[in-house]
Amino acid sequence: MDNIKKILVPLEFTEYSQGVFNCAVQMAVNNEATIIVLSVINSRDIESVETIVSMGYDVDAEHYVEEIRKDRKQQLNNMADESKIDKDKVKILFKIGKPVDEILKAIDNESPDLVVMGTKGRSNLKNGVMGSVAGKVFKRSPVNILSHRGKSVKQSLSKRLYS
Repeated sequence: MDNIKKILVPLEFTEYSQGVFNCAVQMAVNNEATIIVLSVINSRDIESVETIVSMGYDVDAEHYVEEIRKDRKQQLNNMADESKIDKDKVKILFKIGKPVDEILKAIDNESPDLVVMGTKGRSNLKNGVMGSVAGKVFKRSPVNILSHRGKSVKQSLSKRLYS
């Protein structure tokens, strides 16, 4: 993994995101690279909001998306402050769609040298140690991927080693 100058970091802004971001920051600092944070707003969530609207509730999908963007931008600013990275080295992309598809499109469009992803996302249950999005991206990405493992994932994997 020589000459890493651009790192893509898809984040779901869950409890695991700070660790994933810190891992990417460490790689960026060590390689004088820039970070592109990708935030995918799942189209399935927007469809759910639109279903609620059709039932007569006073919400709208556009406002929902804007609130998510604002919230995630604030969370990213907080993560950047905590990690003490120069904010000029961090760019954020917001996309709406299916997370796997949008991550792969971002890899194609942004041409990162490395992707840093967590192994856990929104669901802690379904795929145990590796989330379905991460697993699908790992299988299809043409770019090297660094898998960040948080404490709970490390503990789970360690227990499995000796079972």
